[in-house]
Amino acid sequence: MKISNKYLIGLAIMLLISGCGQPAKEKKDQVTGFKTNRSSFLITMDTVSPNKKNRNALMDEFIIKSDVQCQHYLDRPLTKAKKEDGMYMKVFDATSQAFGVKNITDGAKILYSGGDEDKNKDARSAYEKVLSPEIKRGVEIAREAYARKNMYSKKYKLIESYTNEMLEHDMQNYDKLCSHEVGLIEINKALKKRQKRPKKVTPFSPKVVIDPVTIENKVEAVTEKIEAEKETESNVTSEAEDINETGDPVF
Repeated sequence: MKISNKYLIGLAIMLLISGCGQPAKEKKDQVTGFKTNRSSFLITMDTVSPNKKNRNALMDEFIIKSDVQCQHYLDRPLTKAKKEDGMYMKVFDATSQAFGVKNITDGAKILYSGGDEDKNKDARSAYEKVLSPEIKRGVEIAREAYARKNMYSKKYKLIESYTNEMLEHDMQNYDKLCSHEVGLIEINKALKKRQKRPKKVTPFSPKVVIDPVTIENKVEAVTEKIEAEKETESNVTSEAEDINETGDPVF
């Protein structure tokens, strides 16, 4: 009976140990999206004697290096996700409303999301690639606004008022803004502004912004190119079928 009890106790301990290790693996698997790599930072957070100077120095280094890493992250191919699909549809619709090119944007929507996934893979890639500079700029705009409002504006505060923990929270939020979805949201904002004041021009704007006209031109150019390629492919297929049926080439 004693041996049996020892065996049961040992088995229970083994199950507990194996169970304790599982959540850590789950948590690791759930990490997604962009995260700034701080391994090479010159400034680290002073947790022993927190102070304003160290906090502000870390903030400056984080923003500068995070921006560089974020731009490289956005160069990665976009994985298929329903959120981004919906945002591209909104971009096409907003372009149509801003410039009155519904025939073009309706075609773009079909080419981007319609049909077999393998067949429209190249079309999706073409739109994503051509809009990549504007997506990057959109992310830059969103992150600049967040840093200005929630981080730089607090540099004057004492460490007791804006603690290291608060800075850490803001740095995590700053990382979350590095995504294709955020860039597409900013593109939509620019297109909606165009709808409200289409003739207003600001040639001496202090910063480069997303140009709605560029978006419209790019969407139109890619749509026309893909449609022309599909038409050519269809003609070639039709000719090949005629040759198969008659045995003679069609001139």
